[in-house]
Amino acid sequence: MKLHTITKNVLAALGLVGLVASVQAAQLKVSDIRIDGQKQQVSKKVKHQSQAQLLLAEERASYQVSAEIKLNDSGRAGLIFRSFAGQPGYTTGLDTAKQSVFLATTDKTITEKNFKVDKNKWYKLKLLVRNNHFVLYIDDQVIRSDAYPMYDAVDNSYSSGQLGLFSTSDDAQIRNVEVTDYQPKNELVTYTNPVQLNCADPGLLTYQSTYYAYCTYTPDFPMMRRGIRLYTSKDLVNWQDQGFVLKNEDSWGTSRHWAPDVVEKDGKFYMYYAVDERIAVATSDSPMGPFVQKVQQPMQPDSIKIDAHVFTDDDGKRYFYYVSFDNGNHLWGAELNDDMMSVKQSTMTHLIAPVEPWETHMANVAEGAVVIKHKGYYYMTYSGSHFESPHYSIGYAVAEHPLGPWKKYSGNPIMKSTTYAHGTAHHSLAKSPDGKEWFVVYHQHYSLTQTEPRKISIDRMRFVPLTNGPDILQTWGPTVTPQPLPSGVVEQ
Repeated sequence: MKLHTITKNVLAALGLVGLVASVQAAQLKVSDIRIDGQKQQVSKKVKHQSQAQLLLAEERASYQVSAEIKLNDSGRAGLIFRSFAGQPGYTTGLDTAKQSVFLATTDKTITEKNFKVDKNKWYKLKLLVRNNHFVLYIDDQVIRSDAYPMYDAVDNSYSSGQLGLFSTSDDAQIRNVEVTDYQPKNELVTYTNPVQLNCADPGLLTYQSTYYAYCTYTPDFPMMRRGIRLYTSKDLVNWQDQGFVLKNEDSWGTSRHWAPDVVEKDGKFYMYYAVDERIAVATSDSPMGPFVQKVQQPMQPDSIKIDAHVFTDDDGKRYFYYVSFDNGNHLWGAELNDDMMSVKQSTMTHLIAPVEPWETHMANVAEGAVVIKHKGYYYMTYSGSHFESPHYSIGYAVAEHPLGPWKKYSGNPIMKSTTYAHGTAHHSLAKSPDGKEWFVVYHQHYSLTQTEPRKISIDRMRFVPLTNGPDILQTWGPTVTPQPLPSGVVEQ
């Protein structure tokens, strides 16, 4: 491969001058580029009024690029790939202004993830490209073999073109660039999202080595009159439809059977679910149902609206989480009484208000709480923004007590919609069959243009250790590419 510098004259010939207005000239300092182990002679400094670029003369269908990037001023810097005929193709890298990692074309952002970018600090980057599948890793230390990527993306906008480096900052540096062939590891058995159709708001129960996903049955949208549907699995990947385990005639209310959660106590199973925008409780002697309300009535007080979740602490005390309406959806919590049917009203506490930008697309919404405990801290994952919004996302908050106060993670959301997966939010959390991996089990929109019927997907989640303070929750997703089966799955 040969390298050449895109100067102002060349950019003018390509029609790129004036593509982005800028007061100061973009500047990129480059050092040490190797292609297939061969050192390349390149200009050490590239300038342009808007976007400084250094392009390769050719590109392969599959390759790996590693580099180190430092931005000393505001702007973006990183890699260009599939650039051709005056079109920038894809850009990916760091953005100091938005504090993010991105993958974009000139007319769309394919995916973007919050990431703290400090000026005057080197970051290591590794991009894997195979046909229309792109995976990016970034770290300020060493990129470990078990690292989670910033994105695992698919896009078909461009199929070929040049590979290069770019900067919109007036002071960016890229060094130790290494380009090699990429041969992805072939997993013997994989899964690909989605894993189950027709299910939304999955409430997961793991009981006696079986996963039970209680669902809002989306083919019945918008009124969902028939009840709550159940799907079962041994591995989180292959699901079997078990039909309606709660039927309308066995419950208070007539419609909008939404967002169930099931817990077990002393051999009895309690289902908490929304119906007519109130929460009701039905019971069964089996996780397979049928679930029936012996006394058909909703929970009190009437401020308990939708999206129930029950968390059991180490001491056996149970806490009940739900949504109440107040110019949007707000998350509340309370202690659950021993009867499992009512809350201690004196403990009812407002927990989360939807005020962040990621929580306010199309409506002010914080909903679908799930609580787990890790190293003495309580983690509440929840969904933000309207469920029909393409920006419907997952974030989390941390507390030292089940009823708070809760502190939202500064890097929220931890999983957000992309151009290849919309509406990726309302969810449950579950461990792999051997208990070694966490998974987020979430619904997504049927397609990029159609919300219903929604469908289940699963992706990995883990805790990233911190020396001081609570560990950070990290997700690998959303994905639509083949992924290794959950650990502990027995292959058939």
